[in-house]
Amino acid sequence: MPNLVNITKSNNLLPFLHYFDSQGMPWKEVAEQHHFPDDILKGEYWLPAHQVMSFLSTMMRTAKQNIGLNVGRLITVDQISPDLALEMRQSQNLEQAIHRLIELIPTLSNHIVIWPEKIAGKWFLCHRGAYHPSMAGYDLAEWFRTFALLSLCRLFLGEKWQPSSVYMSFSRHLATNLPASFAATRFLYGQSFAGLEIPLMDDFEPVAMNEIAGNWYSAMQALINTYAILPWFNLDWLAHFASSSARTLQRRFTQQGTSFRQLRDHA
Repeated sequence: MPNLVNITKSNNLLPFLHYFDSQGMPWKEVAEQHHFPDDILKGEYWLPAHQVMSFLSTMMRTAKQNIGLNVGRLITVDQISPDLALEMRQSQNLEQAIHRLIELIPTLSNHIVIWPEKIAGKWFLCHRGAYHPSMAGYDLAEWFRTFALLSLCRLFLGEKWQPSSVYMSFSRHLATNLPASFAATRFLYGQSFAGLEIPLMDDFEPVAMNEIAGNWYSAMQALINTYAILPWFNLDWLAHFASSSARTLQRRFTQQGTSFRQLRDHA
């Protein structure tokens, strides 16, 4: 698999920068040290993800507060991307919005993956980045994604909706002073990925196969390119995700003159 530079859209930083301004926290010098564009508040750029995380970690040390939580509580989908917010609002329900989100997430980051998964009979909207949870700034980025997905879910479930369970991949000691609104939410830390428990139909299909039937091979390539970064990614996982079987997928890949292994190794 090629070694790619992990990048993220500068839009993802805007909620943090607006928060820093509202709190009178000087951030521009730190941004300059991390080689961010001078007009980052107005322009739209791709930024190295490790620089973004280093910038946030530096700001957190300076502020001596849990920036991830404080900013996360204020996040709306519109702040991250007005275009994404419009796409979500055009969806008829949460299920449709999740399908569209999976398609659009590569336009915001090339190293973040989002997927729905059924765990112990309950659906979770899961997410994971390419970095190890021990990396400085990782917890801030994970709080950001968690609250962003919470904001998305509330578009369909109500502005006061709270998940019953939340998975986080960083350690418990990094989650202090949780908002009172999470009092009834069960948090599980040190997981292999993060996720929110969400109410979906039992027969929900993570991938809308009826919508990609006419372009099956291209859709499978896109799925493999997106999810190949997951440590547990294999043919069985892909088959389950696509509501198919490993044998069926392998047969159809063979018909296309390729194999799962070839597609995965070139992702």
